[in-house]
Amino acid sequence: MSNTRELTEANKSFTASANTAEVYGFPDFNLGANINSGTATHRTSEYGFGNGIADLPGTKVEVEEIAEMLAKNNWQSNIRMREDATEEKFKNIDSPRLLHIATHGFFMNDIQFTDRDQSFGINHNDFNANPLLRSGVLLTGSAKAILLGEKSDGEDGIMTAYEAMNLNLDNTELVVLSACETGLGEVKNGEGVYGLQRSFIVAGAQNVIMSLWKVNDVTTQELMSGFYARWLSGTNKFDAFKETQLELKKKYNDPYHWGSFVLLGK
Repeated sequence: MSNTRELTEANKSFTASANTAEVYGFPDFNLGANINSGTATHRTSEYGFGNGIADLPGTKVEVEEIAEMLAKNNWQSNIRMREDATEEKFKNIDSPRLLHIATHGFFMNDIQFTDRDQSFGINHNDFNANPLLRSGVLLTGSAKAILLGEKSDGEDGIMTAYEAMNLNLDNTELVVLSACETGLGEVKNGEGVYGLQRSFIVAGAQNVIMSLWKVNDVTTQELMSGFYARWLSGTNKFDAFKETQLELKKKYNDPYHWGSFVLLGK
């Protein structure tokens, strides 16, 4: 649960959309830009990426496996990778039953800005005032926008929690945030965590799978593939999630590999 109040609330009636899915992963962060590695390290470290924003080849495998499983189970899917995984298309999502996002996530805490008044087109004072601007996921062109200030189709490729609240997910059964630290946020007034996970719930999603710390690219792909294989075969999502984690636990003793993700919702 995102806060204890939900324990006293009655379950709301929910009708999932038809078997439709939007799957985003393996974005082209640089989008053809020639980015100097020294500049990349300096500027992206402000957002938690000390060595620049690297590609995630494991997310390509993850998305392709999920797409194959969805097709075998007769789901209608839009698969968005590389230059197709844009923020513009993401904002036009129309309440699919499943929304899966495999990319870099970020959560800014104790931000120390060094040389600029604005980032992502937002004044630094606003970051401190609104925690929903300090968490999100990176999509196509995000590195280009951060490092060069160049946007594509008017978007910077950084989907913040603040923007996610405005998505249309009223009939979305599950949002999967297959990225680092997507469950983090700032606690406000006893109402739980204000972050990306809360924003997707506000947007209408019934359940959210999210991470609590920086995750391993390879083992995340294993967890996601195992979860979908079970869920799409008919196992309810809570059992499918638990069974997959227990299977990974047998293979990896360290909870770092199997314990980072949690399933939010009833």
